[in-house]
Amino acid sequence: MLREQLPSEPAPVVLIVEDDVLLRLTIAGSLRDAGFEVLEAANAGEAVQILKCIPVDALFSDIDMPGRMDGCALAQWVHQRELKVRIILTSSPDRTLGEAGEYVSFVPKPYGSTEVEDLLRSVLPSL
Repeated sequence: MLREQLPSEPAPVVLIVEDDVLLRLTIAGSLRDAGFEVLEAANAGEAVQILKCIPVDALFSDIDMPGRMDGCALAQWVHQRELKVRIILTSSPDRTLGEAGEYVSFVPKPYGSTEVEDLLRSVLPSL
C-alpha cells in the first residue's frame, strides 16, 4: 500500500550580501548543502533590488561594503519597511552596530559555515 506523501516545508530563503566573492560563494555553497535556498548579492544596492521582488526569510550581510549603503544601513532599510526578515550582520569583532543592534544578530569575522548555519536555524522560527 502506498502512503500519501505530505508536502514538505519549503526551504528557508537566505540572502547573502558580501562583496568578497570567494567568501560569498563559500558560505552560499555551505548553506545550500545544509538545505537552505540561497540568493546572493555583491552589495547593499543589489540586495535592495532582490528584497523588493522576492520574499526572503533571513538576511546575512557584511557590514563593510562598497557603495552608498553599508550593512547597517541595509538592516535599517529592511527594519523600516517592516519586512519579516531575520537579520544577521557580520564584521570584525570590535565593530559597533549602533541602533541596528536592537533588531539584528551579529557574527564576528572570521566565522565558520557551521556557526552561520546554527545561527540561522536558531533565528528562523520554522527550523
